[in-house]
Amino acid sequence: MDANIPVNYLKVFEDSVIRPGGITIDRVNFIYVAESAAGRISKFDQDGKRITSFGMGEGGLFRKFGRLSQPAGIAVDEQGICYVCDYGQHKVFKYDIQGHFLSTFGQRGTHPGQFKHCWNIRLDPDGYLWVVDRDNHRLEKFDREGNYISTIGRGKKSKAGERGFNHPSDLAFDAQRCMYVVDELNHRVVKFDPQGNFMKQFGMAGLKDGQFSDPRGITVDEQQRVYVSDAGRDLIMAFTTEGKFLFAFNGPLMVNGALFRPLGIAIDPHGKIFVADNQNNRIMVFAISA
Repeated sequence: MDANIPVNYLKVFEDSVIRPGGITIDRVNFIYVAESAAGRISKFDQDGKRITSFGMGEGGLFRKFGRLSQPAGIAVDEQGICYVCDYGQHKVFKYDIQGHFLSTFGQRGTHPGQFKHCWNIRLDPDGYLWVVDRDNHRLEKFDREGNYISTIGRGKKSKAGERGFNHPSDLAFDAQRCMYVVDELNHRVVKFDPQGNFMKQFGMAGLKDGQFSDPRGITVDEQQRVYVSDAGRDLIMAFTTEGKFLFAFNGPLMVNGALFRPLGIAIDPHGKIFVADNQNNRIMVFAISA
């Protein structure tokens, strides 16, 4: 990595993961990773040691209750309740703090409250759940019991416009409660105000600084820098909240050091950056140095 970039490589988690996708951090800094190919969620400590895994099913011999097939995105609330988007089953699974299955909501469809390949899930500053309904090209808002509230997006594949998405993949919130949505196949990030009104967009298709090939994950750090993972360019790009490109990084200069299709990204309050390095089957950890 360039010495002028304010990010340092720290390590790789000691326990490998299987095709990691979504990643999130809870209020006490445990890291949760969706292992899509393994059909499970794994919880790690800050040293990268696996504490537990769940979502493989409960209920005796057949283990059919709460069994994930293709977990993609994760959110954890302040009580430690975990919400998981299952891409293959078109629903959200809910687990308690020990990883025991509680309930689900959603089903395949195009009506409000239904999903077509839900890809990610986030909690907003008011505690509501936002689900990235990827193949319906929209975002859906729910309370924590799974009751549908509202939608952002036209619900059909659309070229870049104020409320039109083409396979959105992730979202994040800044300190002003604004929402940033990764609009993958429109090669951009779309910013909305706290009321869901369009504010701006940034990014376009390309291989230059600030341009995207296959944007996937997004997060905002304590300094209000917006980080976007690009699975096509195998790097992470940082922007201001106004969309100005700041810098990019992709791993240390060593054998197998670089990222290979990074997907989920999360940052803890201390500036540690956790990246789901999907094709390398690992979690890479970086740190902000400035």
